[in-house]
Amino acid sequence: MTPSEITAYIGAAAWLPQIITWLYRFWMRPQVTVIPDKYAEVGFTSLGPIFNLRMVFTCEKKDAVIDGLDLLIRHENGDTRSFRWNGLSETFSEISDNAGNKQVISRNQTPIAIKIGTESIVEKFIRFQEPQYWQRNRPLTHKLITQFNYLKNLDSTSYINETLKSRELHETCEERKQSFWWQPGKHKIQVKLSSPHKINVKKCTWEFSLTTTDVDQLKANIPNLKIDLENIIKSNDSSFKEIPIAWNWANVDINNSADR
Repeated sequence: MTPSEITAYIGAAAWLPQIITWLYRFWMRPQVTVIPDKYAEVGFTSLGPIFNLRMVFTCEKKDAVIDGLDLLIRHENGDTRSFRWNGLSETFSEISDNAGNKQVISRNQTPIAIKIGTESIVEKFIRFQEPQYWQRNRPLTHKLITQFNYLKNLDSTSYINETLKSRELHETCEERKQSFWWQPGKHKIQVKLSSPHKINVKKCTWEFSLTTTDVDQLKANIPNLKIDLENIIKSNDSSFKEIPIAWNWANVDINNSADR
């Protein structure tokens, strides 16, 4: 062995501790697995397209903190939409009396972050909404509110009726109607998690199908968009009685995807 070869081996050996550290950190990253419920809720309301699903989170090797959860939902024709967690609820207990009446004790949360430990599982009912819906609707809603306040200051007796006839209300309603995109057919779901630290996520790909009847029921919610806005505006009249709205939902089966 020549002196230059000995020097090369010594130099390589000097890197071994760092390489071992890198490998250790990689293999000791939290391994997160997400397990869905067998059923989910698909909706369309004044909050836009909605997808609600109960999920179980497990973690191996190390505890993990999740600060973001998105769903990519892709229709079989290639149309893809992104959903982001918007609400969490957790059931603590369910009590039944002798008559069979049930009382559920649960807590609603704003999703900021959740911690997943290695010694237990985390179960959450998660409500997902489409961020693009709010990006498109927020400016129009702001214009509607501005116009409402302007008309109220201009004439405190007719501002409600004038707002109901305003262009701003019409544009807001039309934009919300155009946000309906649910289609019959198969939809694939891909889960995306984010964390302040590096984690490994087991591939999470599922699918569900919407029938023509499902989509028609969801489309029947579209006229309620205007009624909902009108209820809010008319509530400024103390004599007004709110028109109740019953939103239709589609309950779908969640299956493992062939892409797993």
